[in-house]
Amino acid sequence: MDQVRAKLDQLKASLEGNIDFVGQDLAEQRAKWLLWSSALIALLVGAVLQSVRLSLGIFAVGFFATLALVLPPLPAYTAHPVKWLDTLDEFGKPLAPEAAVAGPSETRKAR
Repeated sequence: MDQVRAKLDQLKASLEGNIDFVGQDLAEQRAKWLLWSSALIALLVGAVLQSVRLSLGIFAVGFFATLALVLPPLPAYTAHPVKWLDTLDEFGKPLAPEAAVAGPSETRKAR
């Protein structure tokens, strides 16, 4: 059971794909550009050759190419990591790392 859970955790970690905000914007721009261009090419080829099947096939190839280029966490999507601010207490002072993870109820008990 533990081996299965370890394999599932490993699979989850490999599929997680954390990207930063700049990477999200870049992925969105690329997806829009690729989908619109594949739709335009599919429309033109389908209209010239009078084939709906070919038009849908070209768009499907463009769609899956877009998925292949946008979904994986490429280095271009993770180049600008977010530096989070320290957690502050009610007086505006930074908390110790253990207290920041513990939450407010545990820090009150410690006082």
